[in-house]
Amino acid sequence: MRGAMRVHVGLLAVQVAFATLPVAGKLVMEELPAFAFAWVRVLVGAAFFALLWFGRSASRIPLRDVAKIAGCGLLGMAANQVLFLGGLERTSAVHATVLVATIPVFAFLFALLGRREPASLLGALGVVVSFVGVLMLADLDRFELRSDSLVGDGMILANAAAYGVYLVAVKPFVERYGSLPIVAIGFGAAAVAVAPFGLPSIGSVLLLSPHAYALLAYVVAVPTIGAYLVNAWALGRAPASLVAVYIYLQPILGAALAVVVLGEKVGPRALLAAAAVFVGIGLVNRARLGPRKRP
Repeated sequence: MRGAMRVHVGLLAVQVAFATLPVAGKLVMEELPAFAFAWVRVLVGAAFFALLWFGRSASRIPLRDVAKIAGCGLLGMAANQVLFLGGLERTSAVHATVLVATIPVFAFLFALLGRREPASLLGALGVVVSFVGVLMLADLDRFELRSDSLVGDGMILANAAAYGVYLVAVKPFVERYGSLPIVAIGFGAAAVAVAPFGLPSIGSVLLLSPHAYALLAYVVAVPTIGAYLVNAWALGRAPASLVAVYIYLQPILGAALAVVVLGEKVGPRALLAAAAVFVGIGLVNRARLGPRKRP
């Protein structure tokens, strides 16, 4: 019971940490450009996970697999950071926290296309329902191509798609080498890839206020390093069905924080869109977990 409670606490802590990222990120980007912010995250993450990995007698990985893992890192860490923070800079934290919740839907969709998941009517319905919610959130009846919010929503959605592909592509390597080498190599590749975007404005880090420095340190320590570590620990001890349930907390907590801390408003349309996204995720999770429960 004590071990099970630790797993529950760990899963809850991960979702709370991820839920605070859009709000804390919005506040940091009042003083720090998004791409510089992204580079700081991946650079510090790369250094930390590399030290942790080598400190545990780093396992030998064939160069061919290192290149493939680095390629996965370009999706799961580099594109993920640039697209998420770039999108967050242009849209609301409420939109960001709902749209990023579509990651399991994208993971299922790409696993299905790669024939790593069985096709099912329930899963297809979940994908459709989720994207109906996304279209509602994008407010297409007032479509403006140059709208910052629309561009931001598109970047957040592209971030979810990139991370969904990453989860599918990286899974065989995680099973073969464990999670720590994968994260260390991925963050290392991301630090190199994001450098051209972040370097031009990295000097802004020196001009931050003490409040922004504290928030930046929090984002690097908690929703980046801490969340990755605790998530890897909890995923090794929790069934997939339990992890799926906890994922629902992230957008709910994130939206609530955006309302309380940033003063953002959640209208009926956003609530209906979020409900559609949640229902879609639930259908996809049930489709993926259902076959495993049958004898």
